[in-house]
Amino acid sequence: MDNLWENAAATMSSSPQRFLPVSAALTAAGAALALAAPGGHWLPAALWHLVFAVGALPMILLAMGYFVPVLTRSRDAPRLLAAAPVAAMAAGIGIVGFFLHGTPALRLDAPWLALLAVGGFAVWIARRWKACMGHPNPCLGWYASALGLLALGLLAVAVSPYVPEQTRALRLFHLHINTLGFIGLTALGTLQVLLPTVAGRPDPDAATRLARDLKWSAGGALGVALGAAFAPPLALAAAVVYAWPLVRLMIHAWRTWRHEIVAAGSTLPLLAAALAGLILALGHGAIHANGIAAGAADIPFFVIGFLLPLVSGAAGHLLPVWLRPGLQNAWHRDGRRRLAYGARLRGALLLAGGLLAAAGQGAGYGLGVMCALWLVLSLIVVAVSRPPR
Repeated sequence: MDNLWENAAATMSSSPQRFLPVSAALTAAGAALALAAPGGHWLPAALWHLVFAVGALPMILLAMGYFVPVLTRSRDAPRLLAAAPVAAMAAGIGIVGFFLHGTPALRLDAPWLALLAVGGFAVWIARRWKACMGHPNPCLGWYASALGLLALGLLAVAVSPYVPEQTRALRLFHLHINTLGFIGLTALGTLQVLLPTVAGRPDPDAATRLARDLKWSAGGALGVALGAAFAPPLALAAAVVYAWPLVRLMIHAWRTWRHEIVAAGSTLPLLAAALAGLILALGHGAIHANGIAAGAADIPFFVIGFLLPLVSGAAGHLLPVWLRPGLQNAWHRDGRRRLAYGARLRGALLLAGGLLAAAGQGAGYGLGVMCALWLVLSLIVVAVSRPPR
């Protein structure tokens, strides 16, 4: 499994996933914009939906579409699959437009359009799962569960206009199930295969751990979301359930690849920082639930401490393969080296930035903006670089 993601380079060379680099850059640029103007003229809800709904959601769907054929040992994804991330992005743009202009139709229609996109994508995954020869890679179960939790979050906001007395509760459910559920499960499933790939050393226990831990992570995410919306004590208990496999993975990663994590030359420090950032974001949410920390910092903490190092680390390793699938050569190695430049520093800055933002310090936002722009510029430099003759 350590070469799983590199093997994906042989698939889908002319597929919709060629837009993954653009989507990753859009997510980072949206994060920079949102963090640069936390108190600006745009409504905060519009800014954060720009990051998550316009940037991260299509990016994750594209990434899933890129790897599902490898996980199921099946043929390339059809070009028509591009309709799902495009529709999801259109829905995200619609909901951003609603927060900016207050057009009721956008508020009513955007969640249903996103649900349609997610549903179609889930049907495609289910068909690949059924047609797979033998058992698919257990990471596929994490992707399927993540999509299921995302659908619940979209359904919550889709029905909220019809039950106005539950609007706040459904909004909280939507927020937590999308961050810890959809993004969190996708990231955790991917990290358990991507970490050994970037480290260059296999993890024989990854498949067993993926199969064993899914129920705890998915159940914990659902419990946190339900608790945040309706029963805070449930949220705290579920956060412990969610944290259990997460902390064990962090300990395993440090014991197995600590030399690679602290070394230069790869994006592993960023991936490790993302894992630590998710643990810290979960802890911050727990103390916020007890009224100790400010809830307004939850989303900035999640974006700075987790989402940005995750995208930086994953895109930093995979971008050359996305841009030029096939045989790996000196151009791919140089591209990875450029994207990994300063990985240790960026990982530390993003973790510090998340903690500073959680403490209400504006410097934390500045660190997030700097690292987001660093990623965007690195992506552009590698994308326009010429391959060796």
